[in-house]
Amino acid sequence: MLEDILPTLAAGDAGMQTLVRQFGEGLQLTGDRLTFTLPALFSFTVARHNLAAGSDDQLTDSADNYSQFRELLFQHPPNATLAPFGLQVGIELADLDPDLIVYKLLRLDDAP
Repeated sequence: MLEDILPTLAAGDAGMQTLVRQFGEGLQLTGDRLTFTLPALFSFTVARHNLAAGSDDQLTDSADNYSQFRELLFQHPPNATLAPFGLQVGIELADLDPDLIVYKLLRLDDAP
């Protein structure tokens, strides 16, 4: 899931960048810098999937599916998934509530 979206954005795909810019709050693209919350990334992932999926393969943007999404992220750490693409996720703005943490997409060569 992340490997289908984040590397495409980092590579400068204009179509993907347009979708992100249209998406709204919680998922922001400024220049080539992406910041996001997990709920926004999930909603974007669902919307993008549903654009390409047939009517029998649609996903719902529900609390249960979001919980599964978070579990998958914690079972398969995003930085391990993104490292082959030269990317990693860092924290832009910390919060005690994991749903309010703002993450940023970094290139490995730009990471602290």
